[in-house]
Amino acid sequence: MEREARDGGRLTPPEMLGDSAAWRDVLRSLARVAESGLPVLVLGETGTGKELVARAMHTLSPRRLAGYVAHNCGATPDSLIESELFGHSRGAFTGAVADRPGLFEAAHQGTLFLDEIGDASPLLQMKLLRVLQEGEARRVGEIKLRRLDVRVVSATHRSLAEGVERGGFRTDLYYRLNAVRLRLPPLRERGDDALLLAAAFLRRAAADCGSPPPALDPELAAHLMRYPWPGNVRELSNACAYAVKVAGARDVVALEHWPEVLLLPGTPAERGLHAETRALEQRRLREALDLSHGNKSQAARSLGLSRQGLLKKLRRHGLGVPEAAAPTLDGPAAAQ
Repeated sequence: MEREARDGGRLTPPEMLGDSAAWRDVLRSLARVAESGLPVLVLGETGTGKELVARAMHTLSPRRLAGYVAHNCGATPDSLIESELFGHSRGAFTGAVADRPGLFEAAHQGTLFLDEIGDASPLLQMKLLRVLQEGEARRVGEIKLRRLDVRVVSATHRSLAEGVERGGFRTDLYYRLNAVRLRLPPLRERGDDALLLAAAFLRRAAADCGSPPPALDPELAAHLMRYPWPGNVRELSNACAYAVKVAGARDVVALEHWPEVLLLPGTPAERGLHAETRALEQRRLREALDLSHGNKSQAARSLGLSRQGLLKKLRRHGLGVPEAAAPTLDGPAAAQ
């Protein structure tokens, strides 16, 4: 089920595939956000695809012909931050044997992706705030200021709002980065997307081995649907690669090929109860929607839920929620 993206006909990476209502909301928002040119804060658990979404945003934006540069905010010690961000001139310090542009220069007229911005040190936060406010910076060892035109997309699995409250993250930088928020749903809230993605990952792993794509054993498919996926899409991708390349699955991928650490904890009876509970909840949700002819407020009342509670459950089960785009894409004033 490989599809073409809106970037000159290139195939969409398997990690970006999905048919659930929650993921369709993300994809619908993506083009609008990309065209806006505004700073974007991408929120999501580890492994939900934040960097892939940032790359797609760049590809769909008017800046697509310029550079895309990614940086992990927790990876650079404070002693190297200025050189890393803004570059340095030859002889600026011991070991500076040549002129070197920084990340902002490399991303000039393009996109700079700041991954794990929640891990940024106070010094990094201060330096980022200044360059974003002024739109200019100088290389270490130079006097000349250089004008910089960079769109910043940042991402985190942490709550920056809580960081601001605790005093660990600057309020002024938070609002600089947070013109638009894009939330990525965890895999456990994307319903059948787990099976769609697994098929794509297995097809890719088999192609690497020169084999035809294997089928998914029904028992394993049921396991994928009830597993909580703490590592999200990345965890599923790694597990599929393991099943084919290490465990040697060929025609059919079964539980015996799956990494043991990803088997759902608990006894078989507990696993069965979990699956039955999920199936019952999904059936009750569908029945309530059918009886209310799609009126979600009425369906929520019949189930003894608030409307927001119903929408949350619908998204978790991957059921259609047409009006869910607003919670996925919202402005800086909304609560995280």
